[in-house]
Amino acid sequence: MAMINNGLSGLLASQTALNTMSQNVANVNVPGYTRQEVMLSARQSGFGVMGGNGVQVTGLRRVTDDFLAVQLWRAESDAGYRTQVSGYLDQLETVLGSPDSSLLPGLNNFFAALHSAAETPQSTAPRQQIIASAGALAQRFNYLAAQLDAQQRRVLDQTDAVNSQANSLLAQLAELNDQIKKVGAKGGNTGVLEDSRDETLRRLSGLVEIRTARQQDGTLNISLSQGQPLVLGNQAARIERQDQDIGVHFAGQEFPLDGGIGGSLGGLILHRHQQLLPAREELDRIAADFAGKINDQLALGEDLHGQPGRPLFSLDGNDAAGSIRVAEGLQAEDLALSGTSAAGPGNNDNLRALLALEDGGYEAFRTLVGALAITSAQWQADAAAANNIRAEAQARRDGVSGVNLDEEAMNMMTYVQSYQANAKVISTADQLFNTLLNMM
Repeated sequence: MAMINNGLSGLLASQTALNTMSQNVANVNVPGYTRQEVMLSARQSGFGVMGGNGVQVTGLRRVTDDFLAVQLWRAESDAGYRTQVSGYLDQLETVLGSPDSSLLPGLNNFFAALHSAAETPQSTAPRQQIIASAGALAQRFNYLAAQLDAQQRRVLDQTDAVNSQANSLLAQLAELNDQIKKVGAKGGNTGVLEDSRDETLRRLSGLVEIRTARQQDGTLNISLSQGQPLVLGNQAARIERQDQDIGVHFAGQEFPLDGGIGGSLGGLILHRHQQLLPAREELDRIAADFAGKINDQLALGEDLHGQPGRPLFSLDGNDAAGSIRVAEGLQAEDLALSGTSAAGPGNNDNLRALLALEDGGYEAFRTLVGALAITSAQWQADAAAANNIRAEAQARRDGVSGVNLDEEAMNMMTYVQSYQANAKVISTADQLFNTLLNMM
């Protein structure tokens, strides 16, 4: 009977192993699936000269490496962070640097009109051209301001979408923690649940950089890299935006967030506060400074009627680039291109002073675009490197935990042969038993 029991235990163990191999093969294309292995051990032998009591399945092991999993999550976070920022910077650079929207063509036309009026400053036609080119330049300021404001709205809308996605993943993680705790307490196999949790963590890490701490009951406590809690046991936090501020709400407490949280959410926060808003403020400063210098210089001259010069531009100091316009009611003869009356009628002294402002008008905008181009190029390079690192981290994780069909085929052959051999042991034991009965 011992021979039959040994063969039967080997038969059942081989069958369990084959079931496990088939599960691995069936899930080869499932994202985040971790292959499983059967853990076998010899049964305790009896007393005397017994050959043993066969084999037993002691459990199923998830072939995983926590270090590689953490590396993958951090690579996901860094790639999401840098890709998010580089994408918006590329859009910003395109808007500010495109010939169709850049200030440079508008500045060229405006100062070209001033140069054209230098020979006949008393003529109406070149004065009208100056007003027309000033209006076109103002429209370029307005367009750029509108584009930056539109990007700010897109950033906030995407922030809300990322928050919603993160909150959904946090709720899933809390539920998976609860299920893993219950199944593990009953001695069940939590492999599939842990796979789901790891894949959910990978997706969450692309949104924010996370830290995990494994508990004795199998659950994971999850927090942000800065320490704010996200999931404790079966309780999940919520990430919400209040006007311009973003925070984590957990157990009645609120923790503010900034761009240091990583992931695509951190990238959105950083881009808005450190790149987009400063660029918008700089555009306002350029508009206010340019309009102020032109208007101040015109105030020092006289128009065709010998009256003090009127402003060419009007604007709202709270939204200079978005509100700059040609002053309402301004006519060609109102442009104070002449100096004082003592210099003679029709002189262009003040016009020459306006032309002296040309270099300064270009410098500020070129500095803004140049700095943005350098920053954008650096972020583009960083994003490409981060995506390569993420791909490498995924490959390392899959090299350990992923399903290799060639390896599974070899394992199946091994366990099929083991199954057949144990079946032969049972058949041989049966023949020996029948022979013994026939001899009696």
